[in-house]
Amino acid sequence: MGEHSSGMPSTVRTFLARPGAFFESRVDRLNGFRGGALALLFSVVATVILGGVLRRFTTLFTGTTTVDNPSYPGDMICEDGGLEGLNMTVTMSGCDQPKQKSVEISSLLWDEMAGIVPWIAVGLLLVWFGLAVALHVGALLGGGSGRFGQTLEVAAWGFLPILVTSVVGGAALLFFAGRADLSASSPEALLPAIRSLQSGVSGLTLLLIQLLGATWQAYVWAAGLRVTHEISRRAAVAVAVLVALVPVLLS
Repeated sequence: MGEHSSGMPSTVRTFLARPGAFFESRVDRLNGFRGGALALLFSVVATVILGGVLRRFTTLFTGTTTVDNPSYPGDMICEDGGLEGLNMTVTMSGCDQPKQKSVEISSLLWDEMAGIVPWIAVGLLLVWFGLAVALHVGALLGGGSGRFGQTLEVAAWGFLPILVTSVVGGAALLFFAGRADLSASSPEALLPAIRSLQSGVSGLTLLLIQLLGATWQAYVWAAGLRVTHEISRRAAVAVAVLVALVPVLLS
């Protein structure tokens, strides 16, 4: 009972402090199916975290703007001469509505982002597979002999640091955004406000968090590649660092 209850905390401690031992204890069980399940789990959780951060982020923008009113049928129908050959009852419905309406910038911004959030999980899964291919090819070039299925699971475990940096980075973003002037009178004015968060102290802080996450990720991957592919520490570290830097450079 005592050993069973301490198993999970012990496993977590091993993963954090000695990822090499973590992978050695399960090297024969590493496979692509488990890797895919882990990648899916981490991607969904990361998407929920990022979705929550984005929802809170949009509420920090103040100001209103005018947009076309969807309840207004349009000038072609409502203006003089637009009723010819059409049913009067149908065409007149909504013509008393204003052509434009006032909406909050925060609401407009969230409407745009809400459609993107579900695709974050899909994007992360594609990134996971692409990074796994890069790790596997790099390990083979370094003299590795592991199976691709093993590399897939090693790559998936490297996504755990992404969850942590998503929480920390999201909290930092909201902290700096809460102290910035995010008032805007039009959607076009949003871009300068968002760019202001990518520079100065806030930009450096977010970059540092991302680099720390990539370093942790490379640490996990190097340990996994060394165990599964039986390559030298130098080769494993080189491959892991190069692959971990790719998302940072592309972001």
